[in-house]
Amino acid sequence: MFFRLMYHIVLPVYVVFVIFASISLEKTQNAFFMIVFGLLFIASIFLERIYARLFLFIAASEIISLLLFHFTSQLNWCYSIYIILLSKFLFQVRGAVKGIFLGFGFMVFYTFIRATYSPVNSYSIFGVGSDFLTSIAVVLIIQYIIEMETKKNTLIEEKKREELRHKEEKVELIAEMAAGLAHEIRNPLTIIQGFLQHSKENNYNIQPWHDLIFGEVNRMNKLTVEFLQFSKPDVSQYQAYSIHECLKRVISLTKSNACCLGHQIVYTEYNPDLLVKMDFNKMVQVFVNLINNAVQSMVESGRITIRLFKEGDLAVCEVHDTGVGIEDTDLKKIFNPFFTTKAEGTGLGLPICQKIIQDHWGTIEVSSTPEYGSTFTICLPLETGASHAPDFAKD
Repeated sequence: MFFRLMYHIVLPVYVVFVIFASISLEKTQNAFFMIVFGLLFIASIFLERIYARLFLFIAASEIISLLLFHFTSQLNWCYSIYIILLSKFLFQVRGAVKGIFLGFGFMVFYTFIRATYSPVNSYSIFGVGSDFLTSIAVVLIIQYIIEMETKKNTLIEEKKREELRHKEEKVELIAEMAAGLAHEIRNPLTIIQGFLQHSKENNYNIQPWHDLIFGEVNRMNKLTVEFLQFSKPDVSQYQAYSIHECLKRVISLTKSNACCLGHQIVYTEYNPDLLVKMDFNKMVQVFVNLINNAVQSMVESGRITIRLFKEGDLAVCEVHDTGVGIEDTDLKKIFNPFFTTKAEGTGLGLPICQKIIQDHWGTIEVSSTPEYGSTFTICLPLETGASHAPDFAKD
């Protein structure tokens, strides 16, 4: 806006001022031509904005009309018009060196025409030196403004891209959390479905399992609240629990469904004294997910083997299945969100498991041999102190 005012208002006003001054001071030899060249110069300035594609042609007409206007006006005050026009061209030129050459060319034209009506003496020579130095200063100032504007525009664009990226990440996060919620609710539903199907087939009374079913319903409700809150794990809720009791709870939840499908869950090795600072329900969520994945990976009757042992200051739990295994190309991707080889999978189960384990300062790794099964190994730092066994862990 500032430069538009300068070029389209200040510059034409200045030309009119020079015309009036030249006529008043009786400097011009031909007022008619001076006015014609002045008007042509002003018209060229406005035409440049309308016909941007003809920039070079119009720029040449601006320079020629200015030179003729200067020659007919016979006034040194035209120097200011040269500087304003030079500043306009400098915004089309990138680089200080090119700008200095352009400024040098303008000053050569100005000096040559000035010499036609001014005496050549020491004063005029020093004046020429001052004019050249001024043009260099103008070039450097304009280049500095251009550089600052470029950086400013770059920062604005980066900020816009960053805001757009944040919006996209929020949308992706919402989608991921929504899909994750559906995925994690499916696990308790699978457990409840297994109990109901088992009781229906064998005409069992499900009353002894009421507490277990209600516990799973409560766990679904808690999962829903946690996902909707988008909250980070509340470390203050972590307490020292027996990882053995956690695994017993997981086995009691998953064994019925596994048996219905002809699979075995074997807890071959365990250490009841290993305490881990954890969120009990979330750790149950991890192991239930791993066992359900193992069950789904076994087409024929298979076996899920669970081992729990101490290794240094870590509690190590292995979950091994005799399923179809994982291809080497997929092994590196299974913890990536939305990666799945299941027809109806969301690809969020294992990433969520990994996140929960990381929130417990632990690690989860997998090894697999196609057609021979997979082994998930979870390592968690041991905690010293009394354990806190939740009521539902004693089922």
